[in-house]
Amino acid sequence: MTTAIDERINREITHGGNPKAVAQAEYGWASAAGQVRRARRIEFLAHNLPKEAKILEVGAGTGIQTAELLKNHHDITGIDISPDLLAIARKRAATATYAVMDAHSPAFEPESFDAILGVSILHHLEWERALTSYFSLLRSGGTIRFSEPNLLNPQIFLQKNIPWLKQLAGDSPDEYAFTKWQIEGCLRKIGFSNITVRPFEFLHPATPERFIPLVQKLEGTLHKTPFAHFAGSLLIEAYKE
Repeated sequence: MTTAIDERINREITHGGNPKAVAQAEYGWASAAGQVRRARRIEFLAHNLPKEAKILEVGAGTGIQTAELLKNHHDITGIDISPDLLAIARKRAATATYAVMDAHSPAFEPESFDAILGVSILHHLEWERALTSYFSLLRSGGTIRFSEPNLLNPQIFLQKNIPWLKQLAGDSPDEYAFTKWQIEGCLRKIGFSNITVRPFEFLHPATPERFIPLVQKLEGTLHKTPFAHFAGSLLIEAYKE
């Protein structure tokens, strides 16, 4: 019997084989602003992680983040539901280990990892189910870190709620987004501690290079005001004690 999760996974697999999905996975990271955004995420994901940490990267996709993480960490396993995307990752970041796998319940032994990381993946999933699984996969003292779109950001809100915009952006049928308070509540319910969910970033990947310093300066001001809640991303960090 096919379940709702099975149907969702099948839609993600089909989406991952679509050239538009590959283009979306690569979108923005190569621009000048995209490179700044990528560096920020790698800094967040890898901050204070020991070099010998055993890392699971969820939603490795085409390996863009994997390649950066491999510069300082060598025990990385990347999973994704799309074999087409992982085929690109294997060429881009060949020294990682890869597996085609459902991110809701990765097939590893409990307490296998020191860190579980991902960029723009939880919003593709039934995130409570996935995070519950990640809690069991973490060793004591282990951490999860994710960068996700913020539903309160006007562009994200419109993109996720207007069907033709969602299609134009190359989103998969089931992906949505969430707020800081939704994900905090979910993490507490599961049993995570030291939870930090921080709205982050007003720098758009299409920002012209000459305007990047100006936007970065503006970000510094906005993050000190209530407008910070409308930032484009959420940086999520929590621990298993």
